Amino acid sequence: SKVKVSGGGRCNVLHDTSKSVSDILNGYPRGKKELNGIMNKHFSPTQAHEWFTKRGVVLKTEKDGRMFPITDDSQTIIDTIADDAERNGVIVRTREKVMSIEKKDEKFIVQIKCSKDSEFMEEHFDCLILATGSSPVGHDFAKILGHKIISPVPSLFTLNAKLQVKEEGIFHGLSGLSVQNVNISFKYTVPGKKKKKEISLDGPLLITHHGLSGPAALRLSAFAARELNGINYRGDVFVHWAPEFGSAENIEKILWKLTMSSPK
Repeated sequence: SKVKVSGGGRCNVLHDTSKSVSDILNGYPRGKKELNGIMNKHFSPTQAHEWFTKRGVVLKTEKDGRMFPITDDSQTIIDTIADDAERNGVIVRTREKVMSIEKKDEKFIVQIKCSKDSEFMEEHFDCLILATGSSPVGHDFAKILGHKIISPVPSLFTLNAKLQVKEEGIFHGLSGLSVQNVNISFKYTVPGKKKKKEISLDGPLLITHHGLSGPAALRLSAFAARELNGINYRGDVFVHWAPEFGSAENIEKILWKLTMSSPK
């Protein structure tokens, strides 16, 4: 179901595979170290592209680097993966609840319940992959198996600017206005250090009834997820509406120069 709705129902399955692995990893807010080995040694983005191509899925690359099937339909990706899994003997079982997991003698013992009134079934596996998502139950299983869980925080959210969208606020009456390229940044203080750190990103921005949205705002919320959580989501976000003209200070100098040369 997550694949079905991803990318607005089109499924952005990969990122521009003409880029190097290091460039692609720079697009990840966290987890670069863990993904580096996988992408470089085991299954690279280029190999993933080839995997889909061999199965008849033609992908296209859009301006922002996202790659979609040319059908613009996520069902294309779902069917391709599901069909290949079936051909390779993968058995998909649904509507079964994992009750407990235990590792014993190099085996994983999993107790499963199929329905409310059914008996427990015990299954033994050589390997086990946990796809926990944000589920506390999944995190508990990971802890039982000795993994350390880093507390999750919200990510990929819009930025609320209540005061600015109200009457007399700078965004009042501008709801629905989008700008193709802005620079959006967030400055924060690191405990024990005087100098502020900054997270800065470029991209499209959308003004909404509540504040800021669009790719630039969403990416900022992802890259600054822990920092924003650390200040309880109250702080200053700076938007440069015309970064292609240089810094705000530079634009101010140009405008002042024009004013002085043509005072009338």
